[in-house]
Amino acid sequence: MIGTGDEGSVLIGALNPAYVQVVAIADIRPYNVHRAFHGDWTSPVALEARPGLMAKYGWKTREEADKHVTVYAQDYHDLLKDPKVEAVITALPLHLHAQVAVEAMRAGKHVLSEKLMGHSVAQCKVMGRVAEEQGLYLAGGHQRHYSILYDNAVNLIRWGV
Repeated sequence: MIGTGDEGSVLIGALNPAYVQVVAIADIRPYNVHRAFHGDWTSPVALEARPGLMAKYGWKTREEADKHVTVYAQDYHDLLKDPKVEAVITALPLHLHAQVAVEAMRAGKHVLSEKLMGHSVAQCKVMGRVAEEQGLYLAGGHQRHYSILYDNAVNLIRWGV
């Protein structure tokens, strides 16, 4: 995970531990790193959306979690050099999406970019070209795009119901 702020913590909450093992996070804000592990306790609704890595993976203590997840608090480039990292989820401010995704792919990592993928169509095209050149997967995090509820709504509209 590169970026564990509001949306990054929501994406952590949406992970399925049976398919995704978080091995590293990068964020320059200590509070975001804390919340990435412990969840967002500001309200019951916030905690439901942002339960934290410890709850998702069943780790009882931060010490136990630290055995599984490396924290890069200074520079996300160090995360990109980590051989344990196969893919990255980027949840950064929009002006950084394309830059970080391209850097990650050039480092040999698959990328899931938070929506919007880039600041412009041109940036998204560059991202797509780099993914193709590198033979890597690039996906945009349009979470509801894959929801059966939205697929059903599209079909209802098509059927004129």
